[in-house]
Amino acid sequence: MRIVRLVLWALVIIVGATTAGVWVGKTYLVPEGQPAASNNIAAAFSRSRYEDAGGPFSLTDTSGNTVTADDLRGKPVAFFFGFTHCPDVCPTALLDAATWLKELGEDAEKLNIVFVSVDPEQDRPENLGAYVKAFDQRIIGLTADTPEEIRDVAERYNVKFEKVPLQSGGYTMNHTSDTLLFDADGKFVDYIPFLSPQMRQNTEVLEAQEAQTMQALRSLISG
Repeated sequence: MRIVRLVLWALVIIVGATTAGVWVGKTYLVPEGQPAASNNIAAAFSRSRYEDAGGPFSLTDTSGNTVTADDLRGKPVAFFFGFTHCPDVCPTALLDAATWLKELGEDAEKLNIVFVSVDPEQDRPENLGAYVKAFDQRIIGLTADTPEEIRDVAERYNVKFEKVPLQSGGYTMNHTSDTLLFDADGKFVDYIPFLSPQMRQNTEVLEAQEAQTMQALRSLISG
């Protein structure tokens, strides 16, 4: 009976990871309480959906120049998809990214951190540039002329996003909140799950996440 119960709980967790609900109408998240990508069933299942992530793209950087996947070859890349009007998840993720770069020290030059906008209607090169550079000058911001172009890239990288109208007018964007890690050849290696504000209040969980993240990044850089 105990084995059956454990199996049933595992299935519930997997279903939760598969459906990956919308959190506060802003972002697609892995289930609450999953700080580590490699030590539980749900996180492992969530990781598997990124296994074939990656591929060619052509986007626009914050100076208006075209950037392709080939331009980023030679260095590992940490990809995050978000938007500048995001009220909390994206600023938190970019603060995390800035912290990673600081913690890496000189090794930070061996890593590209890329923020891809899922809201090209509002995120033009100029304002996107001001946004990402406010967190760290080394973060690369990419956008496109149309949502369709971003959609094509997102599908290649197994990232979800959708435009959600607001009752007060305007709109917000739901989007995948994980940071995807690729090696210097553009092959998917791992992902860093986003921790919700509730989970960040747990010091033990937060410190464990930070330690694992830095270990993953240093391993990525060392090849």
